Amino acid sequence: MEKEKQKELREQLMPALQCKYDEFRLLGYKQVTMDQIWDCLVQKKWKNFKEERKLFELVNDILSLQIGEYMSFITMQSYKEQRSSGNDDLEAVLNELL
Repeated sequence: MEKEKQKELREQLMPALQCKYDEFRLLGYKQVTMDQIWDCLVQKKWKNFKEERKLFELVNDILSLQIGEYMSFITMQSYKEQRSSGNDDLEAVLNELL
């Protein structure tokens, strides 16, 4: 997905993103950010779609995002960052997440 289209789409989907953000915060996940939720959707749920999806399908994807999917994505992102910085110590990654 190109950057300009992504920005426009994100603006259209902001109410659904805000709803999901609020839901995760209410569940006690205070470290959640809208940017991370968006990145999770773009890189995980929407990465393999070649054709354009309808707005209601995208809203459904946002609202059906589970906390487990999100936390898995964040954990992998953190691990990739640790590896790219040359420090792939698993304990350091776990301590960062906790």
